[in-house]
Amino acid sequence: MGETKGKVINKAVVEGMEPKAKTYRVPDATTRGLYIQMTPAGTLSWVLRFRVHGQGKTHSIGRWPEVTVGRAREKAMKLLGDIGDGNDPAAKKKAERAAKTVKDLAEQFRAEHLPTLKPSTRAEYARLLDKHILPALGPMRVKDVDTPEVARLLAKIRKDTPKGILANRTRAVLSKMFTLGALWGFCPAGTNPAKGQARAAETKKDRHLSDRELIALGAALRHLEPTPTGQNRDKEALAALDVHALAAFRLYLLTGMRKSELIGAKKKDKETGAYIVESPALPWAAVDLEAGQIRLAFHKTAKKVGARIVPLCAAAHQLLDTLPKVLGNPYVIPGYYTGEALVGLPKMWATVQAAVTALQVKAKVPKKDRVDLSDVTIHDLRRSFASLGARLGYPNSFTGALLGHAAGTVTEGYARLGFDPLKDAVEVIGARMAALLAGSVDLAKEAEEAKAAKDEKAKEKAKGA
Repeated sequence: MGETKGKVINKAVVEGMEPKAKTYRVPDATTRGLYIQMTPAGTLSWVLRFRVHGQGKTHSIGRWPEVTVGRAREKAMKLLGDIGDGNDPAAKKKAERAAKTVKDLAEQFRAEHLPTLKPSTRAEYARLLDKHILPALGPMRVKDVDTPEVARLLAKIRKDTPKGILANRTRAVLSKMFTLGALWGFCPAGTNPAKGQARAAETKKDRHLSDRELIALGAALRHLEPTPTGQNRDKEALAALDVHALAAFRLYLLTGMRKSELIGAKKKDKETGAYIVESPALPWAAVDLEAGQIRLAFHKTAKKVGARIVPLCAAAHQLLDTLPKVLGNPYVIPGYYTGEALVGLPKMWATVQAAVTALQVKAKVPKKDRVDLSDVTIHDLRRSFASLGARLGYPNSFTGALLGHAAGTVTEGYARLGFDPLKDAVEVIGARMAALLAGSVDLAKEAEEAKAAKDEKAKEKAKGA
């Protein structure tokens, strides 16, 4: 660490300091051991250098401009007086840190770490701190929180919420907080009580639509299409739904895109009430119909893998090619306000779910034969794209890559051969999906043909034996 020649430090001297490649200090010529320090990032702070029992030590006094020149000198003189009496301010500060509580650590964690997270993660961490961690551990001294104490907290959360996700997220927040606590001096390094805690078994949702359910959904989507201009809507027909909302549901099924990748994602700041955009909605500029693909610059794993390419099957290509554009609105799924993407899609999905049931009742389908989509979410439409691929025989590596889970490793071996197997897979899956949604698949006939083929195969096998 560099030092310069001592100066009578004043406001002009401090404000005239410039960052260098390394942290450096300028000693104050009027106060023994007092320095103004500047880091490469431009942060200015006051430090006092002194010796106790022959050992050189450094003590932080505060940051500029919160601590002025005059105030820094006052603090330095008081500390030098304490040192003259045999006291060690560095040891005192360390003892004060050791006596601080989990609540104190959480406050610094909020101030310094949470702002580095994306809004949704920041909000989730704050919720876990307020609802679970601080009520249980807040009054305890950081140094007194041990592994059994954290184990008891996590066991209680697992008991109250058997799915396990909440316990695992709480464990992750505690682990990060105590790791940073060691760096900040709250506890010794290597004493993280959240480390080594067993992860709870998570019950993950795996809801996807069967072929029968996709046929019923397709019938509802067709029924809810707006009536063409100049034609009267049947009096017994259900009210039409927004054409762009219907297109969104079909695109989720035909491409496997995430909800946020198509209509964007916003989170409401609890303190300010303002909405923060976490990911933008899909603009038409990202759609390349000539190349038959969508280029997603913003998506869940963009930081790790960069832009994601979503290949389009023929049905998705046709849908996008014929989808009306709104003048002055850049988004594929536009909203009702100028320049905004569509909002309220979950409510529109509830309308579709109700239509699936209503149409089956109207057609007098027996209760035992009806499909129920009341538990299906918009995200399950994306999952259904992958599950249909699995039913068609594609391995998890393919369906995972199509959903954006893989970083392109599936296609690396085919690059020199001049074709992309993922595009071929999308076309096969998309064609099957489009046929199911159109109601042009006879499942009973397919079942009969499959049974006949199986029986024939069994006969051949028996004959060969």
